[in-house]
Amino acid sequence: MRPGHNVRTMPVTARPPRPGALHTRKQDVVRTAISEAAIELFAGAGFEETTIDEIAAAAGVSTRTFFRYFASKADLLGQGMVRYRALLTEGIAAAPRGLGPLQVVRYAAERVATEGAAFPRIRQILQITSHSAAAREAQLARRAEVEDGLAKAFAARFPTRRRDNLMPRLLGGLTLSLLDVTFRVWSAGDKPITNALDDVFKALTAVVDEKAVQSR
Repeated sequence: MRPGHNVRTMPVTARPPRPGALHTRKQDVVRTAISEAAIELFAGAGFEETTIDEIAAAAGVSTRTFFRYFASKADLLGQGMVRYRALLTEGIAAAPRGLGPLQVVRYAAERVATEGAAFPRIRQILQITSHSAAAREAQLARRAEVEDGLAKAFAARFPTRRRDNLMPRLLGGLTLSLLDVTFRVWSAGDKPITNALDDVFKALTAVVDEKAVQSR
């Protein structure tokens, strides 16, 4: 080959995605489409009033396809709690070393609150659960799973030899309660969710500090 001659190389083609990966991606797209259509209908017409046929039609799928992904309307709404548990347990594990139990609660709560507030349909979901007892029950049906997951995460973060240690479960319940109140306060006002979380933690401090309570 002569010096200075340009060498043409064969174009590098991307490796085609694995069939399994494509199938999973398609499932995620369909699941998301069904969920978003359902939330839109729940917020507009009501949870109890919305039928599965209407959800399927709005999502552009068949009723049979709906049942491939969700067992019922309640199951669809409760699926968000699975993601909620994952975010919280990740937050507990990611908290910097050296933090005390309540500091880890605060770290995980702030991380999840910030991410949750950025979710486009979070206000609609809060509206749905605040207006429908059945919708609240759908989420509460999965709440025990979340509490168990948080208790395990706190137990791993603060290991102890005591078999009767209640701290992990108390911390898990406290985290969920703080976030419940934080999201309600935030959705009812116009302040950033981190400010709402600050207010909730200040109220908690006043409750657990007897001197602060007595002086009010």
